[in-house]
Amino acid sequence: MQRGFIVLIICGALFLSSIIVFFVWGMSFSGMFIQNNPTLSTNQVTLDPLTSYNSSIFINSTDKLLTITIDSIDNDQVVLNELVTDPDGEIVSNSTFQKTYFSTITPNSTGRYEFSVSNMDQNNKATVYLFFGNLPFIKQNGEIDLSSFGGLVLGVILFIAGLVSFIIGIILYLKDRNKEKYRGFIPR
Repeated sequence: MQRGFIVLIICGALFLSSIIVFFVWGMSFSGMFIQNNPTLSTNQVTLDPLTSYNSSIFINSTDKLLTITIDSIDNDQVVLNELVTDPDGEIVSNSTFQKTYFSTITPNSTGRYEFSVSNMDQNNKATVYLFFGNLPFIKQNGEIDLSSFGGLVLGVILFIAGLVSFIIGIILYLKDRNKEKYRGFIPR
């Protein structure tokens, strides 16, 4: 068997391995999201002028940070306000912003946390993407836990190795084919 074919077979195995690793990592990562967020709130909402959207989430552990992400997708100039209250009714977050907002809150107690985002503009609608819940890859101190992405990194490495071996396999195949083509040919 030619060297090029052998390398191309290895390339196929690397590509298949990367797909399997990506799939398994994606399933476990999404399972981790669902496990950490039984009442996760994610929505795309269009807010009319001077209206609010309200949501809540039940927090059963104070060990994990509560994450708020809001991204306005249609108008950078619309002023928005977010408000989060804890189970005792105390305000734990209150910010006015434009376009994008990201924050983490350390819950002081378990229970239902109320979330509200308001369009403060008097004339324009605002379409926003909202995320309110626990991000499983953020540690208690607010740093990103890179070990959560190990499967992704391994999949990328396998995919790149597959690409490199594909290129090498094609080059070797073409070289071997040219050797076979001119075997026995003696120039005079």
